[in-house]
Amino acid sequence: MSEAREREEARLTRHAGLGDLELLTARYRDHAYALHTHDSYVFGVVVAGAEKLRINRRSYLAPAGSIIVVNPEDPHDGEKGCEAGWAYRTCYPRAELMREVAEDLELGHLPMFSHGVLVAPDLADDFVQAHRLAVAGRAMEAETTMLMALRGLTRRFADRGGRNPSADDSEAARRFRRYRDLIEADLAGTFELGNLAEVAGVTRFQVIRDFKRVAGMTPGQYLRDCRIRAAATLMRTGKPLADIAFETGFADQSHLTRLFKSMRGVSPGAFREAD
Repeated sequence: MSEAREREEARLTRHAGLGDLELLTARYRDHAYALHTHDSYVFGVVVAGAEKLRINRRSYLAPAGSIIVVNPEDPHDGEKGCEAGWAYRTCYPRAELMREVAEDLELGHLPMFSHGVLVAPDLADDFVQAHRLAVAGRAMEAETTMLMALRGLTRRFADRGGRNPSADDSEAARRFRRYRDLIEADLAGTFELGNLAEVAGVTRFQVIRDFKRVAGMTPGQYLRDCRIRAAATLMRTGKPLADIAFETGFADQSHLTRLFKSMRGVSPGAFREAD
């Protein structure tokens, strides 16, 4: 798996036969991902160097050959884990695709993964091969090999009991839903901790604790993440970036571009042009 490059580069493509599956091929030396989330899963294999990352509250080092797995909505970041940086291939399967995998395995629930970095050379090789075929546009072969790669990862590493929703009924989770609804109702709005505290009838310190406990982020990190996710959805419509920046609460288009690259690894232009 030798794919090192002297300069940073990233290419995003999409595979229609796999639910418009997004696939990222990237080589980073100094790029660092800001803490963010996806509504999809993240599966990737480090093919050169090493990545240091946090998933939820756990820190990992993923050397070459490692498989990275992130569940939907789990906050995560990433940066170089060695001087040379890292190269990797990732994809972002949506719940519908993973539900198909789960049904074939008769799991009875969407698969969830407790460990963010896995060691399985055979599955890593299968995933990289499937990714290469998909990026090369070999549709039928890519569809077959990627489905089997995802099935293999799920069969071997998914939690058999699914996710434990222990925090979902907590007071913090109920307050958090109020914060979330307030933010999502007006992403371009100006928010202060006092606004969030007032809607839940708690102190600002409690707001900070609730975000850390439920979302694994500070309120500011969560707000930026919501705005970037909304902006990504609008980018698929062809709306001008300046308008998207205004609608989602960014100071201007350049502000949106900087934060988007820090969370998605590619520029808004590259994200839009992915085929």
